[in-house]
Amino acid sequence: MARNYVNDRDALPIWDRAAALGRLGGDTQLLSELMEMLLDQIAEGITSLAEAIAREQAHEVEQIAHSLKGASANMGAERFRECASQLEQIGRSGNLTGASDVLARLQEEAQVLRQAFRS
Repeated sequence: MARNYVNDRDALPIWDRAAALGRLGGDTQLLSELMEMLLDQIAEGITSLAEAIAREQAHEVEQIAHSLKGASANMGAERFRECASQLEQIGRSGNLTGASDVLARLQEEAQVLRQAFRS
């Protein structure tokens, strides 16, 4: 299964395994290791984002979200990447209004990604 969509309304795949595998020359073992690393990075990043939002540190929110966006893009985690991008933009704006709502969606996408990877 190359793409995993939650339903027909979703325009982006949860995880594009084929694209990620293609970037790695078909090395499934490496893909597995990198996805586990990504999932760990996401968990740490979400905790850091929550703390930065609580402290109203917009620049820190931007930096953490940017890092998560890049890492998830490399692994084909498109829905998570899009959500991280939204949080990055909020941080860049300097106005964290709505950041907690986007963080909640990011947490949901992280859980969906974890389930998609492990299924």
